[in-house]
Amino acid sequence: MSWKRCLATGVLAVGTAFLSHAARAEDPAPPKKDAAPAAAKEAPKKKDPFFGDHFAMYLETRGGPATIETVKNPVNTTLQLTSENSVKLAGSKSGQFTVGWTLPRGRGQYLLTYGGIADGNYELDASGLQQSYKTGSSATPGQLSFLAPWWTVTVRDGQLRTVQAPPVWSPADDANGNTVPDPSELRYPTRTVDISAPVPKDLGNRIQTWDLVYRREFGGVRIRSRWTAGIRYLTAKGAIITPSWLKGVEDNADFGYSDGVISNFLLMQQSTKAFGPVGSGEVQFNFFRQRLTLYAMVQAAFLDEQLSSDSGPFTYYAHNPGSESLNQFPGAGRINRDVSKTSWNTMFEAGMRVKMLEGFHLILDWNRTGYLDSLLLPTTISIPKNASSVSLGTSALFISRDYVVTTINLGLSFQF
Repeated sequence: MSWKRCLATGVLAVGTAFLSHAARAEDPAPPKKDAAPAAAKEAPKKKDPFFGDHFAMYLETRGGPATIETVKNPVNTTLQLTSENSVKLAGSKSGQFTVGWTLPRGRGQYLLTYGGIADGNYELDASGLQQSYKTGSSATPGQLSFLAPWWTVTVRDGQLRTVQAPPVWSPADDANGNTVPDPSELRYPTRTVDISAPVPKDLGNRIQTWDLVYRREFGGVRIRSRWTAGIRYLTAKGAIITPSWLKGVEDNADFGYSDGVISNFLLMQQSTKAFGPVGSGEVQFNFFRQRLTLYAMVQAAFLDEQLSSDSGPFTYYAHNPGSESLNQFPGAGRINRDVSKTSWNTMFEAGMRVKMLEGFHLILDWNRTGYLDSLLLPTTISIPKNASSVSLGTSALFISRDYVVTTINLGLSFQF
């Protein structure tokens, strides 16, 4: 029976294995684990508008008194006839206004700045000099080896005074015994002319600039800097009084000077226009958490200028030796010149800014600006010497001169 028992045991084992496999096949599959959620995509960054998304206007205004440096314009007619002239444009005023927009994220500012200078009144000092002197009773003047003053012209507060005091020398005045006059030996005993008259107080000199620039700051908290770069447009208009001798020869020493009363001044009308690049650099020193800022700035502009100068019509006197009744022949003259050239505007400014409120500053500055070569004035005038050369007309050599302006300004700035 042992073999039957072994067979039964084998059949039972096979059946148990088969049933166990079938039961496992019917079991449900284990649930799948949830997959990790996909990472969320970053939202695209929003690009700031170039000019920002809020109102960021910048305003600044300044103003104060100005002083224009004396303009010296000596004029020669011949080697023996000259006039030493200086015009001081006093009581002047300056003003400046800036409007702009501040870019976001510290990307700088776009600014349009208007600046203006206007004269208030003027002071004139002029001397008409020639190489001759009075010899006492003789009507014929003596000749000098140097220039001596005959006429003196001044203007103060709209009042003109013209004085003629001819120099006199005689052998009795020869202190050093060299038999010729020396400057220290001349006397001025008599005023043959002394006249006063009212004149306009304002010559109408105006300087205006328009600067369109980009400005950017950089640096730390205590020490910062900023620079600007852009373009400038400049205009300058006005007039400069130019007394001079209006005769071509030295005879009749008492006669022929444009003193403003007997003979009118030459009034040189000026007109200048210029355009070119402008730039500046500034260093700032901040104190008290940037409530007080001290700064220094330099600026330069390189300009292409168009200058015009015109005397208008005037009367000159040519020698007329053939006539006893009309020794001086009057003629109609005019001198003018147009010039194109390049020039510089240079500026230095130092001042302080006080932070009154957030975005609101008080400004005090001292400024000195040179508008170089902005004037065109005659330096030598050619007058017909006699009546036969009147047809040649008048002409002149011109030289450019500078407006140099010093201002003290008080102002405010506000960043919206």
